[in-house]
Amino acid sequence: MTRTQALRLRGRGDRIRLYHTGTWNHAPLDDLAVTCRTTTAVDKALAEAISAARRAGHSWPEIASVLGLSPTLSTWDEIATELAATRRHIWDRRTPRD
Repeated sequence: MTRTQALRLRGRGDRIRLYHTGTWNHAPLDDLAVTCRTTTAVDKALAEAISAARRAGHSWPEIASVLGLSPTLSTWDEIATELAATRRHIWDRRTPRD
């Protein structure tokens, strides 16, 4: 019996890991769709956490620092740009160029 692929986050705090469950690498476009949906869910959780931090009175530099970015970033636009650049850097290292 074939199990549908899924991504699971397990752990707590700084020990969270991503696990693949089910059958992977047989239908790459299905794998891509599952990964994209999971990424969207994580992005929504990140946006909610950032909003909660702002409502709690935390500054943009504090938020940037927690996200592993430079605390010199002082606006949401700067943080979003840097987050996108970080994601792009990860993709560039792992995506083949044809």
